Parts: sequence; C-alpha cells; structure tokens
Amino acid sequence: MGNFPQRFLFIMDLSFTFAGRKSKNEGDSIRMLHSSRRNPFVKPGTLFYLLSGCLVCWLGAYLKSVGYPIYGEVSAPALWNMFCSRLPDKFVAYVIGFLLMIGGAFMIHRANYELMLIREKTLLPAFFYILLISTNLDFLPLKSTSFGVFFLILAIYYLFITYRNPGCQLNIFKASLVLALGSLLWTYILWFIPFLWYGMYKFRSLNLRTFLSSLLGIVVVLWFLFNYSLWRHDFSFFSVFDAIFKLRPLSISGNVFIDWLTIGTTMGLTLLSSVNIMAHEYEDNSRTRQFLSFLIVLAFSSFALYFLYEQSSEEFLQIACFPASILISHFFTIVRNKYTFWLFHVSVLLLIALLLFRLWNF
Repeated sequence: MGNFPQRFLFIMDLSFTFAGRKSKNEGDSIRMLHSSRRNPFVKPGTLFYLLSGCLVCWLGAYLKSVGYPIYGEVSAPALWNMFCSRLPDKFVAYVIGFLLMIGGAFMIHRANYELMLIREKTLLPAFFYILLISTNLDFLPLKSTSFGVFFLILAIYYLFITYRNPGCQLNIFKASLVLALGSLLWTYILWFIPFLWYGMYKFRSLNLRTFLSSLLGIVVVLWFLFNYSLWRHDFSFFSVFDAIFKLRPLSISGNVFIDWLTIGTTMGLTLLSSVNIMAHEYEDNSRTRQFLSFLIVLAFSSFALYFLYEQSSEEFLQIACFPASILISHFFTIVRNKYTFWLFHVSVLLLIALLLFRLWNF
C-alpha cells in the first residue's frame, strides 16, 4: 500500500464490505455496509450531461482566451515562471490544464478506493472535482495550483496510511518531501505542513521520530535548493518564501455577484455535506470518521485562506476543490431521497450555467 503511484496505475476497481455490530457501551464499533444499490447520480445519462457541460465550459473558455497568456509573477517561484515562459501557445496551455484536471480527478478517484472514504464504489468524487474545476474561470486554463494539487493529494495519501502506526517515519518523510517539492511550483503549499502535523496527531502517529521525519523532508529540499543557489551565486530562489507572510485579509477585489454565487454554491454544498457527516458520524467506522473529519478541516481551512490572501486567493479555492469533491460525493452517495436528487441536478446545472453566463459577459 505504500507504493501509491504504482497502485494507482495497476489496481483494478475494488469492492469493500464492512460488517460489524454496534456496541451497547461504545460508539466505535459501528456497522458499515457496502450498498448494492446503484447510485442514481452515476447513471450514464447523468454523467454524460455533466461531462458535456464541463467540456462546453472548457471550449467556451478556450474560444474566449480566458486566462491566456499565462504570466509569471515576481512573487512566484522561479520554476513556475520558467514554465510559463516556455508555453508555446494557447492550445498547449489548455491541453496541459485539461490533462492536469483529469489527472487530479483520477488520483482522487483511486485514493477514494484505496482509503475507503465512501462506503461504496462510485465515480462521483472524480466527476465533482472535474465539475468544480471546470466551472470557475479563475482556474482555467492553468494555475500553479494545478500542479500543487497533485503534490497535496499524494501527501495526504501518505499521511492517511499512517493511521495508528507510530513506526511510519518513511511515509511521513515522503509526505513532507512531496509538500516541499510542491513549494518549488506553488509556494503557499507550505501552509499545509501544519496540517500534516495535525493529521499525525489526529491519527495517533505523532511522536518524536515521525515529527523529525516531517522536518527532514523539508530540509532535504531546502538543502538541494541552497546548493543549487550557491552554485549559481543567486539566492533569489529563497525570496519567494516571503510571500507566505504577506496577508491581506478580506481584500479580495474584482469579484461580482456571479462570482460569489459560484463560490457560495461550492461552500454551501461542502457545508451541507460536512454537517451531514457530523450528524451521522457513527454510521461510519472510526477510521473513516477520522479521515472525513480531517478533510472537513482541510476544506474549510482552504476556504479561510482564500479570504486571507488577495493575490493568490483563487489558488486556495482551487485546493479546496480536492476535499470538497470527496465530501460532497459522500453526501450524495449516502443520502438518497427526492430532495437530494433535485439538489444534485440543480447544483450541477447552476454551476455550469453561471460559468456560461460569465463567458457570455467576458
């Protein structure tokens, strides 16, 4: 299970069945059943119009040249600025952005199966991630966070498999190393190092050796960066880390009512899903409850960071799409009634319609 990338490529779909008997004295031994009912939101017709709507959003953004050309910034890492300067044309930029979105959706899909975050086999996390990315113009075609989300998903995976394993120094080292490497493309990913420590504490894998392992992963990247800078006699690579401390709370400008409605829809669905998870937490086993509660903290912390930065606010919103897609999918998988049926379709159509309206007025 530690070889995550290879398992992503070669493991076929799994079916998990959890059975237990609820204890009269404790709430930790909870029954968790794999449902054999087909999820009504994963029908071919539903997925066809969802993916078609997302594809129309990308094509419309391409025709309007949304987000292109992609410029580097003074406060951005040198590696990202170098990448931006090497983009040959708009088509390549959109293809890379689209493939990164599909790759991120695939990683979320496989991580969901590996870690059993949702009780049954479902493609909803991947499709919701595609929907949330495709229906926000600020994410198209390509952001440094488009790469950063890969590093974050991989780091969270390494963190999750350390559950109640105090001898997991190697996986903790890998998690911090991945985050440190991600900072070479998106500096603000270092904000999630404290979440790594919080997760270690929450999953009972925090001790002196695992904590030092988390620091070692960061030191290794900084050491190589220092030697590279020394070889080039240029230490400007370290100056970008100052941007982390340049906070401007509630200074977001340029958003109109349509923008806030899109953001509010995503936040509202995430909040509804989180409340449902907390209200019915004992329907999942202890391990799954811990994972989902961590994703709730990660999602709303990303939303909070969105309001703390002005220049890079949309990047934290894009990061929030990762935990939000899993939480929202959990809600629509577990709660099945006529209200959730209409909420699902109204939410999907609303997000697509808002994006097309923004394109019309772009």
